[in-house]
Amino acid sequence: MRARSYGRDMIQVVQNLASISVNTDDISVFHYFKDLIQKNFSKVLGKKYKIFSFFEESEIPQRKYFLKLLQKRCADEKNGVCSLAQSYNKTFKLNFKQENTLKPVILVEVEFDEAGILLRLNANDKLFVHYVKQYFKEHGCEYNPASQILIVPYKNASTTTLFESFASANEHLKYCVDFSIDEDEYKAFKHKMKRKQSEKWKFNALAKLFSSYFQTLQCTPDCNLNQIRQKYLILVKLYHPDSHHGKSHSEMAYNREQFEKIQIAYDNLKALYKNNA
Repeated sequence: MRARSYGRDMIQVVQNLASISVNTDDISVFHYFKDLIQKNFSKVLGKKYKIFSFFEESEIPQRKYFLKLLQKRCADEKNGVCSLAQSYNKTFKLNFKQENTLKPVILVEVEFDEAGILLRLNANDKLFVHYVKQYFKEHGCEYNPASQILIVPYKNASTTTLFESFASANEHLKYCVDFSIDEDEYKAFKHKMKRKQSEKWKFNALAKLFSSYFQTLQCTPDCNLNQIRQKYLILVKLYHPDSHHGKSHSEMAYNREQFEKIQIAYDNLKALYKNNA
């Protein structure tokens, strides 16, 4: 979901993985939405100028209607908020801010691919980019100013844990951060990465059992099948019996033994890689 930079606008809507925050410096707008929340929702907590409404399944129709009203109010004030309709299950937060204290908004569109998590920013803000790099400092993030995309490489399950912590906060540094995240895509990404990690662990465990075959072909488990095949072709030619006619009986026996070991090693490693492709 997405908000926009608001300038003098009286209402500001930002989202993250868990919540929708409605910030306003207009007390009448605050009381309007506060009354709606208190009249229509049962799980409500709050102080004088801060209200929380937690999801209750029996109140889905009311929550959808509330978001529809919020969407219309933003449209009336020309705040370019993307559709809120599918966010009814998130916690609603309503905040009154003193005039001129609304923070600037950073928009972060989140995408997922083989490289990891891609954060597409709406501006080349050097301070924010540096902050995100430090937040994910163990991941070696890369930022492309031309595309305004910051890549967080996927390492292991700790990557998604850290990302969820990052994307569950509405405020970072001096900014309100509005995350646009397709939750279905994120779930699919987590499932895919978990499966790949499991397959990698399984492959590494099998590779240990096949360590003698890697040694025979002068390879490591980091080599791909094509690299292993190239090593195989070199070694099988080197030790092929037809290349050693006229040598001593012991030399021919040794070369034949090596040739057979090379053949067995390649056949087993080829099967290992194809079964784990």
